[in-house]
Amino acid sequence: MAQKNKDNADIALSIALRGAPPDAALQLVFRVEHSCTTFAQLLDAVFPEDESAQEAVEQTLDVQENPDLPDIYDLLLPTIEQHRGGLCRLNLAVGGDRPAELFDAIEEYLEPPSNIHQGVPGYFCLDLVLIPEYRALEYAEEQGYGEGPEEVLGWLRSCTLLYFLDKHEYRLFPPEEGDCPIEGDTLNLIVEDLRLRQFLGHSGDFGSGATNSDELGPLEITPAGRRFIGALLSETEACIDRFDVFKDVLWDPDTDSAEFDTGYGDDLRVQVFIAEGLDPVRTVFLLRLYDGTLDEFKLTWPELIGDPDFFDQILEPVLDRCQAPEELLQAIIEDGYAYAEERAESEREERSQAEIARRLRAL
Repeated sequence: MAQKNKDNADIALSIALRGAPPDAALQLVFRVEHSCTTFAQLLDAVFPEDESAQEAVEQTLDVQENPDLPDIYDLLLPTIEQHRGGLCRLNLAVGGDRPAELFDAIEEYLEPPSNIHQGVPGYFCLDLVLIPEYRALEYAEEQGYGEGPEEVLGWLRSCTLLYFLDKHEYRLFPPEEGDCPIEGDTLNLIVEDLRLRQFLGHSGDFGSGATNSDELGPLEITPAGRRFIGALLSETEACIDRFDVFKDVLWDPDTDSAEFDTGYGDDLRVQVFIAEGLDPVRTVFLLRLYDGTLDEFKLTWPELIGDPDFFDQILEPVLDRCQAPEELLQAIIEDGYAYAEERAESEREERSQAEIARRLRAL
């Protein structure tokens, strides 16, 4: 019989992440009690903090209808945990495009029981889409990383400009000299700052070449700018050498130890950066420069460089990350360093053996 009262009603509930495939929605029939009247309370009930309570919810999933539901539940759970941990804002949409707030009353969004939802008649229906929003620059300010929000953003912009000049040989002219005018005041300000720091200039400004303004051509990275880039590169490579072992970590509760390079572990690098006293915004951005993430913006970066949202997008891994339990983290770090040292020693031994074999063959 169809429910006619929204209090203590059974709901045919669908929850998905924005952008997920249509078949990656969590579907379950859920009873809304008097104590569960807002979206925030609903999500707390479906994704409780306690692991045993989570397992109890998973037991209610109709795996005969869809055996993937436990995996979908595990896919959604980290987003809820990130929200609880202050790593993301959680925006909501109902029915695909109707915005909703976490503390809105659910009853205002329920579809009437006369509808048939996912082949189930007689239930109120609720299609909920989770839209996590990651604001790395706000996080950096809240956590006190860098010397303030303007300084952090200025550093990000300076590194971005130098990256495209260096790697992609972008031709950059001062505003008054341009066949290729600089787009936007923000970019002009970055250029002027880098010129004042003597990271950018004309060849005639640092030792050779013409000094006539008509013959100067595009701005170039100066020797000081090259040293700055070299220092960033050295910092990045040192970070990779030290922390790459933590990009694939699997904790084994049976042996109370961590496994590495399994192919299916969690990426804990950002959490380890923080535990080891590194600035995660700076470190993640350097890694993104190193792995070529910015290359897809090689045609649009002059317009994007003035938009803080662009850098929030690049820095999303600062917040959209896996988290090991804090009580296990130190043990994981110690195991990781030991594993990396053993691996390095094994590689040194292999190289030594290969060199000995090469010399024997040469006799």
